Amino acid sequence: MKHLYSLALSAIIITILFIPALQAQDTEPNLILTEPFPGVSISNILGLEAPDDTPNIYLLSQQGRIFRLDTSAPGAEAELWLDISGRLVSGGERGLLGLAFPPDYDQTGRFYLNYTAASPTRTVISRFTAENGVADPDSEEILLEFNQPFNNHNGGKMAFGPDGYLYIASGDGGSGGDPQGNAQNTQNLLGAMLRIDVDTEGATYIIPPDNPFADDDFSADEIYAYGLRNPWRFSFDREEGTLWTGDVGQNAWEAIHYIENGLNYGWAIVEGSNCYPPGSSCDTEGLEMPVFEYDHSQGDRSITGGYVYRGAKNPSLFGQYIYGDYISGRIWALEFEADTFEAIDNRELVNAPFNISSFGEDADGELYVLAYNTGRIFTIVTTPEATSITQPQPGESVAPEFTLAWENVPGADEYNWQISNSESFDDILFSDLTGSTSAEVNVGNVGGELFVRIRTENEAGESEWSETVPFEIFPVSAEPIIELPREMKLYPAYPNPFNPSTTVSFALPESANVSLEVYNSAGQRVAVLVDGMRAEGRHDVTFNASDLSSGIYIIHLTALGERAVNKITLIK
Repeated sequence: MKHLYSLALSAIIITILFIPALQAQDTEPNLILTEPFPGVSISNILGLEAPDDTPNIYLLSQQGRIFRLDTSAPGAEAELWLDISGRLVSGGERGLLGLAFPPDYDQTGRFYLNYTAASPTRTVISRFTAENGVADPDSEEILLEFNQPFNNHNGGKMAFGPDGYLYIASGDGGSGGDPQGNAQNTQNLLGAMLRIDVDTEGATYIIPPDNPFADDDFSADEIYAYGLRNPWRFSFDREEGTLWTGDVGQNAWEAIHYIENGLNYGWAIVEGSNCYPPGSSCDTEGLEMPVFEYDHSQGDRSITGGYVYRGAKNPSLFGQYIYGDYISGRIWALEFEADTFEAIDNRELVNAPFNISSFGEDADGELYVLAYNTGRIFTIVTTPEATSITQPQPGESVAPEFTLAWENVPGADEYNWQISNSESFDDILFSDLTGSTSAEVNVGNVGGELFVRIRTENEAGESEWSETVPFEIFPVSAEPIIELPREMKLYPAYPNPFNPSTTVSFALPESANVSLEVYNSAGQRVAVLVDGMRAEGRHDVTFNASDLSSGIYIIHLTALGERAVNKITLIK
């Protein structure tokens, strides 16, 4: 990855006051980055991997350490899982650069690392084993080594493809302009996407038979595709199985490639789709051009490859390639044609105030963004889509006590519902915020036609209101509810919730000394509505809470040696 060596200066620039959620810029105001694990910080974080369907994620530190985090435990701390810092050289663009779990990790305990070793400087691909989930540092088996002529452009990402083979990203060996011509030289393993079969017995690895140079005596068998400068972070589309990578440019262009078997992606004949060096002419026949590229004119200088989003929480991003720039912190969504991979649209989602070292994907396909400077982990949150009401049905007649229900929306944390006696919702009779997809509603003595609507909410904002559903309440008798009650009774206040006034009603079977008081949720009395003798029958008392703050209040009725309580909600 280009420019990691400038982190000392970057850390000074980016040392700003962090807030829990980072708002998107004007281009996408309904998206934020938020920290799902606010207490976790991994020094020089470069990767996040999720090997199976457990809630565990594994966090990669460039310095040679791997940490495991149980995401199902609120406030869990990342535990050190493996430390090989004594076996590698780190700093700049060297270090522990890749971690890959095979599909059968839960049976074999095997996993694979890519790191930079010294004397000579070289890339090492090793296999380790975990026993009962505990990584064994002494289990290392070195599978593949190749020299690195310079200290940058090591690539380093590894992943298992849908074919079960291990893919390894290799940079061109470093320096600038590929002075040794490695990316176009198929006799070495630099500037290429490598592919090997590690599911073997008695051999460290074998060559997949359809590798493009598997039967070529003059080329490296391990090469799957070549002509890459520094493929920093690649990924497989978990739905389609396609391979995507960001390829860091020289001084002018950053590229996104869809990688296919045997293709030549052009470096250093071209930088992106442009002849290199700039201003020169070149023959591009036989070269595969990028799906998308961007220049450095806006301060973007080093692409960090991402993922085609296949999670459930952000449906507006589904099927788009999410990637970023290490230097600028900008994150984009690339929309492309599914059959031809032709770019349709590229839009900025958010500008993060940190260096984006990598993206990660958990077992559910949800994306994470890794901040190299601070070691912190962020996730993308977009405003949820609107929901629809399933109960009551339009025009349905229901009892005063009924169940209000609606469709679940992925990514929604809460649902805000409202009931009004007008379709314009100028007068809100009932309102509540809930995390479930239904609510038990009691409208009391309110009758006739009512209207209900609901919207979804999360940290990123609110959706549009659902379609309004009209419904009716069973007719309420015109006769007084209680003329001569047989016992003291405290009726539900109306309206409830209320602002600023509500009517509190009670009934007595005979004349009695009455105390009617209001308390807040802390148990403090805030109002005395009745204190003295009242005749038998029903009594209506107005409670005005204009000088009180929003919250839950408790009505206490005491008479005839009995006490009754009701809860009311003030919403301002």
